[in-house]
Amino acid sequence: MTGIPPDGGEHLKLAGAVPGHVHVDLLRAGQIPDPFWRDQAEACQWVEKWDWVYEREFTLDSAWPRSWAALEFGGLDTFAAVFLNGQEVGRTANMFIPHRFEVGPLLKPGRNRLVVHFDSIWKHVAGKPPEHECAFGTPERIYVRRMQCTFRWDWVNRFVSCGIWKPVRLAGYDRARISDAFVRTLRIERPGGAAAESADLLVGLETEQRTGAAITAKAEIFAPGCKQPAWTTSGEIPAGQASWRARLEAPKLWWPNGCGRQPLYTLRCALAARDGTVLDSRELRFGIRTLEIEQQDDAPGSPEEARTRELRVIHKALEAGNGDAPGRSFIVRVNGKRIFCRGGNWVPCDPWPSRVTRGWYERLLRLARDGSVNCLRGWGGGIYEPDAFWDCCDRMGILVCQDFQMACARYPQDDPEFRAEISREIPAAIRMLRNHPSLAWWSGDNESGMDFDWDAGDCWGHKVVGEITAPALRELDPGRPFFPTSPFGGRGNTCMTIGDVHTSAMPTGGRIMEMDWEHYRTWIDNAVGRFNSESGTIGSPGMFSLRRFMAAEDIADPAGPVWYYHTKDNPYSDTRLFDAQRMAAEKLFGPADNFEQRVRHLEHIQHEWVRHSMEAARRRKWYCAGLLFWMFNDCWPATGWSLVDYYGAPKAGWYAMRRAGRPVIASIEDAGDSFRIWACNDTLSPVKGRMSLRIQGWSGPPIWEQAVPVRMPENSSIVAARLLKAGLPPVGLDAVLVADLKAGKHADRAWHYAGLPFQMAPPPVKLAVRREPRKGRREAIVIKAESYARVVTLEAGIDFSDNYFDLLPGEERRIEWIARPEAGPIPIRCWNGIGEVEEPACSAVGSLRPRRGKETVWY
Repeated sequence: MTGIPPDGGEHLKLAGAVPGHVHVDLLRAGQIPDPFWRDQAEACQWVEKWDWVYEREFTLDSAWPRSWAALEFGGLDTFAAVFLNGQEVGRTANMFIPHRFEVGPLLKPGRNRLVVHFDSIWKHVAGKPPEHECAFGTPERIYVRRMQCTFRWDWVNRFVSCGIWKPVRLAGYDRARISDAFVRTLRIERPGGAAAESADLLVGLETEQRTGAAITAKAEIFAPGCKQPAWTTSGEIPAGQASWRARLEAPKLWWPNGCGRQPLYTLRCALAARDGTVLDSRELRFGIRTLEIEQQDDAPGSPEEARTRELRVIHKALEAGNGDAPGRSFIVRVNGKRIFCRGGNWVPCDPWPSRVTRGWYERLLRLARDGSVNCLRGWGGGIYEPDAFWDCCDRMGILVCQDFQMACARYPQDDPEFRAEISREIPAAIRMLRNHPSLAWWSGDNESGMDFDWDAGDCWGHKVVGEITAPALRELDPGRPFFPTSPFGGRGNTCMTIGDVHTSAMPTGGRIMEMDWEHYRTWIDNAVGRFNSESGTIGSPGMFSLRRFMAAEDIADPAGPVWYYHTKDNPYSDTRLFDAQRMAAEKLFGPADNFEQRVRHLEHIQHEWVRHSMEAARRRKWYCAGLLFWMFNDCWPATGWSLVDYYGAPKAGWYAMRRAGRPVIASIEDAGDSFRIWACNDTLSPVKGRMSLRIQGWSGPPIWEQAVPVRMPENSSIVAARLLKAGLPPVGLDAVLVADLKAGKHADRAWHYAGLPFQMAPPPVKLAVRREPRKGRREAIVIKAESYARVVTLEAGIDFSDNYFDLLPGEERRIEWIARPEAGPIPIRCWNGIGEVEEPACSAVGSLRPRRGKETVWY
């Protein structure tokens, strides 16, 4: 690989990997410092100004068929010219889509030379009109069809790279090839829990043929675990498209996480010549399910209509223009059943996605599944994730609502080059993703249409949607829901009462210190709309992860520049995000005595917000039908938004999400003169159990207790008990109200404190920890506290069965985790603890971030 500087000076030669990105190669070769450590990313910005050339020789046997051959690149980032044996075979200008170049006449027996020359993006944006509105002051990005967030966003640094970021192969064909295949569920007859009576499917093939002789296609569908096909067809087909209607009896249905299983069927297709020679084949997996978005106007006189009126008074700016228009629901239905969506926004998990392994997708998405997530939003400033991501979502039951890749800008819809690339990209993206049962619905972009009236026709992105996106979806993926932009609904395309909304109760402006934080729970409750597809919540990673990108002196400095550098700012806010984070921590938890306590407070903001937000949304079921936090994962080591940090360590907010997102939970609502004790059931079966209620002081037995039976209808949220405050001992500043729900295999605890969190002042307590016998790779300890223990925390970047929890007087909590190869002590603390406890015999975590798989090195 060769780097060519913009001044034409001395070239830089080094080994380059495929799949790969230039920054990764430079880091491996010691040519740039670690761009994630402190503020060293600034020393890497020169890379985007250079051209970079990949070169490789390969040898072809003389018998290799060269009459019909193609170079097939999974992904080129971004402006590339491809040469074979000195001849240019094509140019590319789009990171998101595969590229295919026919090269048969240029191949020769023996040695061949392949060269891919990447231009600096600046050569291709020069002279473009800079007046297009664009978030974050990077107007060049709207002309470059590559990952938008790495041009700088308010949560990731600038990392504009290039490279052959997906695999490349030389393919030879004989007379015919399959260019695409798909399966679409048309109808399900009498869907039940695990299966239906029957299902009608549409099976399609797209082929290319270079022979006048007959070509026969064979298609077979195999049920999970079966060796004999459940359906088969064969026959002569023409070049172009062919499709068949398939009926399956008693098909197994695909369900989201927590609602059922995820059986995956297999389609196998093959093309054959008249003599039976197989010319090409294709295999894909799919699930049988239907999905629709229920959008119904509020019925006159209904509780929904009353809530809509309330929200329009509270959120006058967001609701401006809606007038007396009825509110409208936004409810996902899978196989005819309503699904409450719990989850987050997915962003690229690395600035250089070439180095994200299948194993790393598996890890992050397993954290999503185990963290009670059943829905992710594929955010529109990233990438169309590869099959490894989607295969995991299919297997784990995680729905994905996917934006097309445009975000926060007035894109140049009439620019010929932009329009040509979008016209290629949209159909390609649809073909790449449409077979996945986890793909729930499409959105045209992220927030480009926000604050506009779509019907007026002047909305940013209106022309792309009307002339390119919508027609492509009607042809290639009909039946799957589509919204022109995200959020979408109401006059301003971000309102609480119609469609989905991007909003948050988390204050990040300069008035934080002046606001009355006694009402923060009410703010959260009033931030619940019909479907919160972005709900922001901030929180620091734990100390274990902070030490991986900050020096000790950085962490200790309460206003240090590295904290600000890794907590990026939104230019439209009047306050720096880290300042807002620090002020919110102080308002909730009080001033910190030392830097370690300050980090714990910065962590726990997110836990507090996620817990209350998810409970509030589920209490409002079905007025609200989904809550997706901004954001689930992270793109670089940051101190802000994600529930899982860049290193794959669950943050405090993840543990709150795991608890508050369980299929069955309890929740306590302060209703003024009373406490409403809620039971929320997201399962598709009725559940019955028992709720144990108590008012618990900091030590000793409960001050008051009561038990009530609970019967929860399927897929419902109910008030299981209403406790009049006048009939209770006071829940003051020295006690908590606790609700323990047990219902079959489901168990949960909700608790309520009357004051602000910093007013909780239980006396000092010493934790007792004992180790349980190890079972295989599974470690376990039991933690006990004689009096109330506030925020018990195990400080290691490891997946514990529980963390960031309170212990009641005399209570024990068993914590499990999977042992890892590197051993080390795990610090165990609580906010009112006497000292720190360590368990030196337990296996702690080593590096959580696996990297490269197999790669080809280019010179």
